[in-house]
Amino acid sequence: MIVNQKLNNSQKHLSVMSREVIVTTGSRLHWGLLSIAPLAGREFGGIGLMVDEPRLTLSVKKSAEEKDHIVCSENYISKIENVINMTRRNLTGASRECYYSVEVQSEIPQHCGFGSGTQLSLAVARAILMLNEKDQFSSMELAQCVQRGARSALGIHGFESGGFIVEGGKNDSSEISPLVLRVDFPVDWKVLLITPTDRAGISGNIEAKAIQKLGSMPVSLTDKLCRLILMQLIPSIRVQDFEGFSAGLTEYGHAVGEFFQPAQGGIFAHPRMAELENLLSLKEILGMTQTSWGPTLSVVCRDSTHAEYVSSILFENGYGEFCSIKIVKPLNRGAYTQLRNIA
Repeated sequence: MIVNQKLNNSQKHLSVMSREVIVTTGSRLHWGLLSIAPLAGREFGGIGLMVDEPRLTLSVKKSAEEKDHIVCSENYISKIENVINMTRRNLTGASRECYYSVEVQSEIPQHCGFGSGTQLSLAVARAILMLNEKDQFSSMELAQCVQRGARSALGIHGFESGGFIVEGGKNDSSEISPLVLRVDFPVDWKVLLITPTDRAGISGNIEAKAIQKLGSMPVSLTDKLCRLILMQLIPSIRVQDFEGFSAGLTEYGHAVGEFFQPAQGGIFAHPRMAELENLLSLKEILGMTQTSWGPTLSVVCRDSTHAEYVSSILFENGYGEFCSIKIVKPLNRGAYTQLRNIA
């Protein structure tokens, strides 16, 4: 009986070792903050949208060796190592001693305005916790586990539910900005992503220092941005008023860009993007907005035909020579997680 018990325990161990979690999530577009260094009230906040591409897909399973194995691009390795270590600290008992094999099948480009760090961190943490029978964690709890959400929580809420998101900002540095509103984005509307390949956006400590140098955002600007969200952008999404939404998003993006101009050298981070906006404006194309610190710009389009038309203008005017140009769909669901047994 003792031998059989040992065998059963070994079989259970092998069963745990032969499971794999696969997580797939999209990218987060951040269309601008609502408040910086306010004299009173919440700081940061903002609006954004989850899109289906660029896409992160990764798999995690327990390693049979006493070390972690990570298969991904070189720039992702240290980030994944940090997430594994932080997640381990939230486990107890034997689970804390486990090692993992992580393989990234598709990556979200870093420092392009897509929120790659948050999506990667939450995906790895969720997979590890699921392998250890802890699948009840919300995206907010995952973010606390891996220390995300220092400024924006759009990607955190987007990982949970997708869609168009409004977050409310933070009262203190330890808080994660709460979700104010989440709404499905019209599925017929498409987003054209224009990413210059010769310049990266800023993030991390450089981002924090740039924000400090800007000083306080005027209350009048915060008021204007809030009015645009409440009185134009959200209603336009609800009734699928494309003209109203694209005009409002253009105004919103310009207002935010003008405030950040001293930190990024212009309304847009890349010098040639202002030229592009002028080109599109002459053709009465609106809805062009930078995501986060760029350099990616997004153009919301009425449908696939409209997106192809705008894309053709870009290629005809030479933007395809130094930009990645991609038509993507809104993502109205959260990250997809699959737990499966493997041989």
